[in-house]
Amino acid sequence: MRIFPFVALVAIIAIISIAHSDGGNATKDARFIIIDKNGVPVDNIENIAKYLSKFDVVFFGEKHDSKTAHELELKFAELLYGKHKNFAIAMEMFEADNQSGLDDYLSGKIGFDKFAKEVRLWGNYDDYRPIVNFAMEHKIPIIAANIPRRLASIVAKNGIESWDSLPPQEKQYLPQKYSFDNKEYKQKFLATMQENPMMKHMGGGVMLDNLFKAQVVKDEKMAESISNYIDANPGVFVYMLCGSFHSDYRLGTVEKLLDRKPNLKVATISTVVIPKNKSLDDKEYSNLAGAADFTLLVKEQ
Repeated sequence: MRIFPFVALVAIIAIISIAHSDGGNATKDARFIIIDKNGVPVDNIENIAKYLSKFDVVFFGEKHDSKTAHELELKFAELLYGKHKNFAIAMEMFEADNQSGLDDYLSGKIGFDKFAKEVRLWGNYDDYRPIVNFAMEHKIPIIAANIPRRLASIVAKNGIESWDSLPPQEKQYLPQKYSFDNKEYKQKFLATMQENPMMKHMGGGVMLDNLFKAQVVKDEKMAESISNYIDANPGVFVYMLCGSFHSDYRLGTVEKLLDRKPNLKVATISTVVIPKNKSLDDKEYSNLAGAADFTLLVKEQ
């Protein structure tokens, strides 16, 4: 993916100016710090939001079990919404075939009990409840971006060829195109999986290959969901919430989105969890910069 020299220079200057600005909304909080792509701490959330508001799509790459990350997701949503009235939130946590149930809940047509029955909510839905409530209050659409989990699971268990025998009502939720040829992304995925203790109880290379393809089809579907929404709503600003692996290093969903819309301006935030016995100010953590435009370092909870 090319980065044109002039654009890159402008971006670096903008980030440096953010990092050295003063003012309200400081990030001085014992639970986290935010660093830019050069590892420099950024002391003002409002200025970060101003910088991010100039893009078309912003990915907040979270750690799903980080309460601090969820709080900051909402904070950035509030700030970015204030700068973009044509605003939508896309979420990995909702699946495409649950879009109508999500829309009905956001519009007040159904209550929470029916919503919870109709939509496959994540086990930690309470962590996302504040941002869903924020969307409901301000009439912000939420894009149920992800592929239905059963369809990704089929790939993980039986390979991508298993999609061929799906009935038409299921195929409508598949991404219209998909490819698995990014070697860098695959290497990062396999390295992550091999560090996972659960992998000891799973199969070998074929299983890992299927798991990678299941990961990629999620990226493809989420990218397609965002792309289709932008096509239907020109000029919209999209704020995407996903696990950080889907957007770090502009791989995963970011890469797949830019494959579809190469002219989009996309910015990213990544989340890294720091062990309880380590200091957020430790210089070694400045080396974690670079996976995103901004990296959120949060203390393990």
